[in-house]
Formats: sequence, structure tokens, C-alpha cells
Amino acid sequence: MLVAKELSYYPTEALEVKEKPRKKTRKIQEKKKKKNNSLAKLTIMSIPMVILGIALSILFRYANITAVRQEITNLERQKVELEKVKLDLVADLEGIKSSVKIAEDAVTKLGMNYPTEGQIVYVSINDNKVEHVEKSSIGKQIRKVFSMVTNLF
Repeated sequence: MLVAKELSYYPTEALEVKEKPRKKTRKIQEKKKKKNNSLAKLTIMSIPMVILGIALSILFRYANITAVRQEITNLERQKVELEKVKLDLVADLEGIKSSVKIAEDAVTKLGMNYPTEGQIVYVSINDNKVEHVEKSSIGKQIRKVFSMVTNLF
């Protein structure tokens, strides 16, 4: 009975007031837990997404590298083929430019022959006369110009 007296001694209003703040704090604590849980879920979900994005970007880079390597090998093949063509053209050019080939073509295609002793004519040129003739021709030209100027006056 003693216990009953103690219970009747405390007012019921005071107990109710104490219970109400506990409910509010419990609700706040539950909301905080939910927020913490949602944040944890969000971080747990975002980490794999970030890893997936990084993996995809790495794969994309490897694909680009592979494409560039294929292009390089194709260009190297073309380079080798062009070098072969160049060597063939240089060999053809050397064959065309050779004096033996030119002489053979002249004899076979054009019917040309080397001259005989009777067909060769030697011409001698006197260098002194050519210089003297040039001096006299310059003098003649100066006289002509001078005579034309005097005829004008």
C-alpha cells in the first residue's frame, strides 16, 4: 500500500508532460536516423556509380588507343608500298637516263649510226679575229648613234 500512496502522491499531469517531450525527442531521433540511413544509402549507391564511370572512361580511352594503333599500322603499310613504287620509278629513271640505253634507242628506233671518217668535218676557229670583229662592230654602232644625233640638229 505504500506503493499506492506514492503513486497517488505524484500528479498525473507531471508524468504526461515528461512523456510528451520524450515522444518528440524520439521522433527527432528517428528522423535523424532516417536521414543518416538515407545518407548512408546514398553514399553506398554513389560509390559504385563513380567506380563504374571511371571504368567506362578507361575503356573508352583504350578503345581510342586501339583505333589509333590500327591507323598507324595502315599508314606504315602504305608507306612501305609507296617506297617500293619509288624504288621502281628510280630504277626506271636510271635506265632511261643511261647513255648506253640512249645509244641503243638511237640505232634501233631512229636508224642512226655513228659517223664514218669521211663524214667528219673539222672546223678551226681563230679566237683573235672574233674579238677584233666584236670591237669593230661596237665602234660602228657608236658611230651610227652619233651620226643619227647630228642629223637631228
